[in-house]
Amino acid sequence: MSPDRALPRPEGAVPPGPPAHATLLVADIERFSARDGADQMRTREALYDEFRAAFTEPLWSSCAHEDRGDGLLVVVPGQVPKSVVLGDVLPRLDAALGRRRRGDPLLRLRVAVHAGDVHLDAHGIGGHAVIRAFRLCDSEPLRKAVAAARGDLAVLVSETIHEDVVRGGYPGIAPQAFHAVDVRVKETAVRAWLHVPGDEDAARRVAAGTSPGPAATAGTSPGPAATAADREAPREGGLSFSAGGDLRVGPGNNFAGRDVRVGEHPRPRRWWRP
Repeated sequence: MSPDRALPRPEGAVPPGPPAHATLLVADIERFSARDGADQMRTREALYDEFRAAFTEPLWSSCAHEDRGDGLLVVVPGQVPKSVVLGDVLPRLDAALGRRRRGDPLLRLRVAVHAGDVHLDAHGIGGHAVIRAFRLCDSEPLRKAVAAARGDLAVLVSETIHEDVVRGGYPGIAPQAFHAVDVRVKETAVRAWLHVPGDEDAARRVAAGTSPGPAATAGTSPGPAATAADREAPREGGLSFSAGGDLRVGPGNNFAGRDVRVGEHPRPRRWWRP
């Protein structure tokens, strides 16, 4: 199969050469491998039918997309507002999946949404943003959410999408329906935001199980990894310790190290008993 047939390259989507900013959707069909071969093929066809309808033909034609067997990657060109993807496309997809419950085959989907620079070459679509989108789609919180949902769709958006789009309160997007979760997949450890259309309770329960930090409750998120200053800052009502070398704890809860410090007060190198 030639590269052109393997990967559509519509004008204005993602040009070969330098990376271009785009919105990324990764979709995965739940329990796809449990279906027999004929059912898998019917399910794949249904997946593409529903995505084309949810995007509408003009927008779908402007996107690059890559088949992944049990799912697909859609690259939405940067000139398309991200709010259109979250506020228009995904609600249409959710409604269509609900209608499929009266038909066959049943589709239950995990969808991850991210945005960033994307590369397109003769081999397909790549870049760090693409890897991040697939890691989000493969994450445990999203898998738990679609398993627990009353409906057939669970969505996980990156911190970038949450900051740029969800918090803006655009039409069709309810910020309070997105719940912070901590995602750890392979080398990726990030904060993301979970949304289960029509079943906020399921998203809330899954999010509670991941124990996101206080920042999530406040509606802002510094990410899963604290900065060095955050890690070194003393907590209210306690003491902080630092040392020029390794800080050691000896018998009787004694501390030793080079230039042991308690708060801002330097101590010479010796055993120190609090």
